Amino acid sequence: MEEHFAAHNRNDLDFIELNPLPSCLICFPLEEQSSKQFQDFWNWFLNKYLAKTYTAYTIYYFDQAYFENDFEERNNSINQLLYSATFKQQPPDFEYLNHQIHIWIVAHQATETLFETKEESYQTAPVFNLLSSKSDSSTQTVTPEPMANDPMQANILAALQSIQIALGRRNNTPLPLFRDNTQDPIEWLDDFERAATANQYDEKYKFQIVGGYLQGSSATWFSQETNANAQHKIIRWTPINAEEENTSFTTQFEAKFRTPILISKWCMELERRTQGPGKVVTEYAKAIRKLIKCIYSFTKGLRTNLSYALWSFLALKDNPTIDMAIELAQ
Repeated sequence: MEEHFAAHNRNDLDFIELNPLPSCLICFPLEEQSSKQFQDFWNWFLNKYLAKTYTAYTIYYFDQAYFENDFEERNNSINQLLYSATFKQQPPDFEYLNHQIHIWIVAHQATETLFETKEESYQTAPVFNLLSSKSDSSTQTVTPEPMANDPMQANILAALQSIQIALGRRNNTPLPLFRDNTQDPIEWLDDFERAATANQYDEKYKFQIVGGYLQGSSATWFSQETNANAQHKIIRWTPINAEEENTSFTTQFEAKFRTPILISKWCMELERRTQGPGKVVTEYAKAIRKLIKCIYSFTKGLRTNLSYALWSFLALKDNPTIDMAIELAQ
């Protein structure tokens, strides 16, 4: 930062062009009036987190985040926003701030929805002339429309539910990264589910964020499989029934990254596994269960009729192995 401002002092335009600073008011001067949404946001942000200054860069990326529906795109815009703000003291972790801004945006949008629908109701409400001589002086009973048929009430309910879900989420437990094909996908998926449960993430939210925790070939695969042109576009976290398996992340992730090399590795571990000196039975049992789960994951990916037949046959064997399962399946 000091080097950047030194470049301004010596008017080194080449350096400044190559190294722009998002928080620099000289590079990104405040030329236009900010939106009402940004003004509300900044008042909240500076009071809660002692923010100090913002630039045109901050305003631009706030607007990008506020009107973006895609989670990853909004996440990226919020990160850019944070890089452009300065603070009076050391701010909290940016991942935490990102999460809090997400919640603020959802809450603020819900508030706007409430006011918009309320204003619509005032504009469309019928006006009665209470002084008209034609009015009936007898007592009348007015039966309101059910809430389910009222678009205004439905919008309000949806907005409040979004706030409730967002406020319930936590970021206390870090989520694991899946880096390459040598990593155990079954173990990673278990760790991800465990952390997500601790953070109170629902299945919709897990699917929204999982792409950010995939790296390398897995990130490329996820991008391709969630593309609109994908043969079986992945659109959900986990299937409810067999028809949804081709479009669910958990089943397709296991099918893709449970490689033959890993299957062979699990097979060897299972066949060689012993309790070992100094190991309690519970530790041994835990390791065995993990390896058996890997074998089960292999059969689960098969066609339903083949999977059931295979498991029925393996149940009769004294020491079934993954090699035996693969050979029988073939």
